[in-house]
Amino acid sequence: MKKIKTAFALPLFWLLFKVSKDMHKIQVDGQAWCQWQHKNFTLWNMCSLFIGFKEFRNLFYYRIGYLHHLIEWIFPRMTNLYITTPRSDVDSGLIIQHGFATIISAKQIGKNCKIYQQVTIGYDHTLQAPIIGDNVEICCGAKVIGGVTIGNNVIIGANAVVIKDVPNNCIVAGVPAKIIKKI
Repeated sequence: MKKIKTAFALPLFWLLFKVSKDMHKIQVDGQAWCQWQHKNFTLWNMCSLFIGFKEFRNLFYYRIGYLHHLIEWIFPRMTNLYITTPRSDVDSGLIIQHGFATIISAKQIGKNCKIYQQVTIGYDHTLQAPIIGDNVEICCGAKVIGGVTIGNNVIIGANAVVIKDVPNNCIVAGVPAKIIKKI
């Protein structure tokens, strides 16, 4: 059955990829995911990611917009991973590892961001959302709340609660999050 799904998925995946306005972002996402999985970047490997990783599938559906309805009934999305950031405000190279119970509601996300499971990026009581810089890694269970700005090249430790701005090139951890190392 998996081989039939794969054979059916490849042309649909390719077609949706080619007609998407975010084709370049999808390609860079695929390259990042393939590198993370220690695979060469090929269309076949991107299709394998689509079939094997619901997190990649959610990201792909997010990037192609309303067109996902053409294929989602065959390859369902991950139901507890939510991405509500406007599509135009999420740059390429996004990796969502595990993605279980993850909410991504940022104002903006930069290039090459990696988000682990049970992460919440979202609004506070003032309805302000975070801005995430380039090359940011947000580890398991971390919370980034409110109108904070996360700089470039930042690692947010597991279960950290970020409620203040984080400068470039550092590691933060704790509740509330504090800088534990400059990198």
